[in-house]
Amino acid sequence: MKKHKDFGMSAKIKALFSQVQNIPQISEVIRALINQLNDPDICLKEVARNVEKEQLISIKVLRLVNSASFGLAKKISSIEEAVVLLGVGKLKTMVIASGIVSAVCKIDNFDINQFWRESFSTASYAKWLANESDCNVDVAFTAGLLSSLGTILIHLGLEKEAMDIEQRIKNGHARPFIEKMRLGFTSQDVSAELCKVWRFSDELIIPVAQCAEPLLAEPVSKMACIIFLARLLSFAKATEMTEEEIMCSIPVEIIDQLGLSEAFFKENITALLALESGLDGLLD
Repeated sequence: MKKHKDFGMSAKIKALFSQVQNIPQISEVIRALINQLNDPDICLKEVARNVEKEQLISIKVLRLVNSASFGLAKKISSIEEAVVLLGVGKLKTMVIASGIVSAVCKIDNFDINQFWRESFSTASYAKWLANESDCNVDVAFTAGLLSSLGTILIHLGLEKEAMDIEQRIKNGHARPFIEKMRLGFTSQDVSAELCKVWRFSDELIIPVAQCAEPLLAEPVSKMACIIFLARLLSFAKATEMTEEEIMCSIPVEIIDQLGLSEAFFKENITALLALESGLDGLLD
């Protein structure tokens, strides 16, 4: 995966990062795995051995694998065994999700578990949409999972402003608009900067940075459109919007960018909203 060009963060976002006492950090194992999303020669046995060295992540993943939701006939005792029984894709998803969740601490006056449940939904919807749109499902899942991390940093560094923004969103304001007005930048800008701090590639940084308003970018990123729509669906489910309301809220231009149709979404919206990430066990 090609590394990004670092043009430096804006002064306002730099000031935010300076106010956050403990910037979330991820392990080298997770960084390497994420930066190998497109590597067809990735050695999962080697990855498994490295993950087992990350005790907290290993414990979380094994606990999830052995939960009732997977219904496996035997107890799995190692990450390498999980690779064999679950397959590369599922194991990679769980390890990445666990590593990112483990990087973020709990925050006062912020429902971190609800945040992660919505992020898991976004990631799962993004993976489904990427599959239907012939895009990389691993990149879509990971970008979806990373796309809202900027809100956490805003809460950590600018709690008063963050609480005001959340209230205005509840009153009907669009998040990008109110964040730009209140802060001079968006949570997606912050998410993208965190991805740069974590030394991820443009393949992740670009859709994360553009997913709030993907049609304003030039050129338009198909992956950013996928993450935009996944976030919209996650928000819709969390706020109990009807399927009719959801269909009315999906921009036709976004559907066109994915090479899909409104009829396709109408046909599949029920099944799509019913998708379960299977990752909630990471929050225990």
